[in-house]
Amino acid sequence: MIFKSKLALFKPRKGHWVSLAVYLLVTMVARQGFAKNTLKDFTSDGCSMSPDGFAWSVNAYLDCCVAHDVAYWAGGAREDRLRADEELKQCITVKANKYTADAYFRGVRVGGSAKLQTPFRWGYGWVEDRGYKPLDMEERSEVADKILSVDWEQIYDSIFLGNKK
Repeated sequence: MIFKSKLALFKPRKGHWVSLAVYLLVTMVARQGFAKNTLKDFTSDGCSMSPDGFAWSVNAYLDCCVAHDVAYWAGGAREDRLRADEELKQCITVKANKYTADAYFRGVRVGGSAKLQTPFRWGYGWVEDRGYKPLDMEERSEVADKILSVDWEQIYDSIFLGNKK
């Protein structure tokens, strides 16, 4: 029996089965390592593990948190994360006050790290953990396509119905 590969012609003989098994295993692992990372559909739970507003206005800054979730879902470089967190702080300052905004800013800076395996970490939309790598053009295109297909009514309905994580 003869096996052909791109690299060499291999004729298994006594004692070479281990080499063949190692070669096939390495080939399979290498192919998985280069598989394209895919982006899951966008999800949001509003202001993760925190109120979306006040007792008298329960969704006062929910829109700020959903916009922030879009950035966290997509991920990207460290600078992108800091920008998203600062935009959240600015938005909550306008909708609530600077004290609430500071508390949320500190919370996302501590709890939103890409290194934590939480459902709301930086880059949570990707199947494989991608850390703080900047998004390439193909990934940016994938993010844009997914955002265009989001059913925002369904996103907000799931938040309003109490599906917070």
